[in-house]
Amino acid sequence: MKFFLEESLNLGKIFFYLGLFLLPSVFSIGSICLIIAIFFSFKSSENIYLKDKLNLIFIISCLSLLISSTINFLDNNSINNTSNNSYLIFLGLSNWIPQIFLFIAFQKYLITNDDRKNCAIALISGSMPIIFSCFSQSLLNWHGPMQTLFGLIVWYQRPIDGLTGITGLFSNPNYLGAWLNIIWPFLLALIFFDNKNQYKFFFKFSLTVCIAALIILTASRSAWICLLIPIPLIFPSPYKKYFYYSISAISFLLLNLVFPILGEGFQLTLRQIIPEGLWINFVKSGFETLDISRIEIWKYASSFIANQPIFGYGSRSFTDLFFNQTSIWKGHSHNLPLELMVSYGIPAGLLILVPISYLVFKSYTQLIFSNTKFNKQIIIDKAWVVSLSSLITMHLFDIQYFDGRISIVGWILLAGTRNIILQQKVNDY
Repeated sequence: MKFFLEESLNLGKIFFYLGLFLLPSVFSIGSICLIIAIFFSFKSSENIYLKDKLNLIFIISCLSLLISSTINFLDNNSINNTSNNSYLIFLGLSNWIPQIFLFIAFQKYLITNDDRKNCAIALISGSMPIIFSCFSQSLLNWHGPMQTLFGLIVWYQRPIDGLTGITGLFSNPNYLGAWLNIIWPFLLALIFFDNKNQYKFFFKFSLTVCIAALIILTASRSAWICLLIPIPLIFPSPYKKYFYYSISAISFLLLNLVFPILGEGFQLTLRQIIPEGLWINFVKSGFETLDISRIEIWKYASSFIANQPIFGYGSRSFTDLFFNQTSIWKGHSHNLPLELMVSYGIPAGLLILVPISYLVFKSYTQLIFSNTKFNKQIIIDKAWVVSLSSLITMHLFDIQYFDGRISIVGWILLAGTRNIILQQKVNDY
């Protein structure tokens, strides 16, 4: 019996890594592989994960989401029903319930540090088509959308103005920025691995620089923030001083882009060297075309939550609620916690957000803010939790979660973080 359980787990791991590799570029096929991996995980499981209190809280959150959705579906006055979008009420659950079971199932594949390292390598390797799509979009002017297999595979490759605002095969620069920031901490960590081979080190270093450049060229401010977060958290202390020197120099240049500290001539020269799509994000004129600010959007979202705090308004209801009040169309509230509570209410939102906050807090206290000895195992786990926290940070200013690739990897990072915490507890005894 034990042999068959181990064989199921090994088969599941093959489909798991294959699914991760295909996920960014061939989402439909990658998803099928991951579904098969879920099947093998539960088949090989002895239900030990159902004894975990955190997993039970997430399962309870699924029930809460279902109850909230059912109540809004039965309410003829709910915003989705009055807008003839009642199908969205249950369709939106596909963004949460499958991912929660994915979180439980994939813990089996992320138990050891080597498992998590292999997962990171699969994500990085699978990102090569993304890098290709970015360069072909910006340098070769290959624009889409490009699709095959009856629309199952779509690369958007939107036309861009100049070099900035790249999307690659994603539909939006923020989605691209989110994905690149997922793999960015792992690339930083892998720089410290096996550097005796100069060619291997050069490849890793070049790939790291390339990803950093692409993140900058997305012209996504939230992506830029997450580009900087991992460096002081992952790098050992002797290297941190160079980071602070670099940040000081970059900050001084940015100030000169906004204010002519060294004179208007120097400011004009900087603006001629740096693409306008980048520096426009730091000056007043870059915000004049906005129809409404993020803060104003969040105020409206908060008022919606206050008016319907228990069960919310139903999935993806924010768009219609916001349009009815402002006559401005916004696809979401630009903040995932607010979006979750607008859709499903405060109780359902907290049942998801509190365990996630616990995982991040606990992992940081055990790894980032502790005096753990620097080694290969620790740095991969640090990169893991930093990748998760970077993704969460981006979702405080925008919502990339509704791209299935982003949400799936986000819950995989949560699953691995859960195992990191459990492993650290064992090591402490």
